[in-house]
Amino acid sequence: MNWLAHTLLSTRQIDYQLGNVLADPLRGKPWPEASQALRYGMKMHQAIDKFTDSHGIIRRSKSLLGESGHLKGVVLDLLYDHFLSQSWHDYCVLDLNDYLYQFNKAANQSAQTYPQKPRLIINSMSESNLLGQYQSFSDFQRALQRIDQRLSTRIRAKETATEYLPVVAENYDDLLMNFSEFFPQLIAHFKSHQFGSENDHFLK
Repeated sequence: MNWLAHTLLSTRQIDYQLGNVLADPLRGKPWPEASQALRYGMKMHQAIDKFTDSHGIIRRSKSLLGESGHLKGVVLDLLYDHFLSQSWHDYCVLDLNDYLYQFNKAANQSAQTYPQKPRLIINSMSESNLLGQYQSFSDFQRALQRIDQRLSTRIRAKETATEYLPVVAENYDDLLMNFSEFFPQLIAHFKSHQFGSENDHFLK
């Protein structure tokens, strides 16, 4: 799952949400003064990834993207955030635009107390409204183009993220069905997990 899903699969504490975002770029290592909420958010991120990576529906989705390829997981993460954006009203108590406005504002404020690296990551994410950039298929396409721009010349020579666009378009309905079957299971996993919460969240 990508960052939009990680913020939703969080408690309402902004530090928890940001820990759920920062787990990847910080490799799961909080800074010494990081709050307990941020640390729990990082641990929840790792639990979400473990649940997702081992799930049969995710393997099924990856198989629809082809037999081989190292970027399938990245493409699928972004596609699932696109599907989440499209069906947001089914999962969240807030309208997507209201949720993003509140999240970006709180994230920007909270990050001012963070060390430089996490502060810059969060400021860039909130100021660009990155989490709101998956709502249409064109948005998803542009997200893949941004991934390609960050790839090394060596990796681009082997594959690019945008190469997956035709097969995603061809299997779009089946991939959406997979997401619709998988995401409620992931929500249940968050709610029952020791670092998740049954009641403190923005989920319906």
